Amino acid sequence: MKLLTPKGIYFINKYSAFIINLILFLFIFIPVFISSKNFVISFIISSLITGVVLILIWISTSVGKKVHSKIFERSVFTELRQRGFQKENIDKYEGLIKTIEGRTVRVFYNWNKIAEGPMSFGDIEINVFYTPQLFEKDINKIDIEKLKKLNKKYDKTFWSKTKRYGFSFDRLKVCFNYYPWTTSHKIDKEIYRALDILKENSLETFNIHKIPSEYLSLEKDGCFYPNMEYIWENFETQKELPLIKIE
Repeated sequence: MKLLTPKGIYFINKYSAFIINLILFLFIFIPVFISSKNFVISFIISSLITGVVLILIWISTSVGKKVHSKIFERSVFTELRQRGFQKENIDKYEGLIKTIEGRTVRVFYNWNKIAEGPMSFGDIEINVFYTPQLFEKDINKIDIEKLKKLNKKYDKTFWSKTKRYGFSFDRLKVCFNYYPWTTSHKIDKEIYRALDILKENSLETFNIHKIPSEYLSLEKDGCFYPNMEYIWENFETQKELPLIKIE
């Protein structure tokens, strides 16, 4: 299954978790072994540290998955629903969706953080769609150079990135730290800033509910689904695309 990111196309690999864990272990093991010169001690210490890190990641992920759903009970999302956003359910994924100025806009809580911030364990992620940046409307011919320039322009490097911009082949992703005091007006502000950015760069509108015939093959490949863990898990295990339910 293809996974589309701001950097291009990757393929989901069911062994990726094992590879990441192995890299983490080696990252700890090598300096410990160089320091101690003792393989057994280095192996034990590295295993214990790796185990602790994985437990912390598991706890963070478990809590994050609960917040992904529970956030709909909080004012930050209930107020957005009162302003016209609908709830979108795709398997375990839950988010908000609305068409604004001819563009599909998605908003959801993502526990796999991209933004940096103290005491924030998840991001509010906003996806604003534009016409796919492809040559000859071919998914294997993404205009990578254009996307690189846009990412460099808007996702500037600082010591800390509390808000991140990412241009993928079909959407602008805005990620910023979620806190219990995050307001719906903050999300509105970021949505309209994203809309302005797309206008400034002449990226044409795109509505995933009214997909032109030349892009229907992309829809069948699942290209316009949310780019997050629940969707990746579904793509890994299911042959058919999950149903999209709107409330």
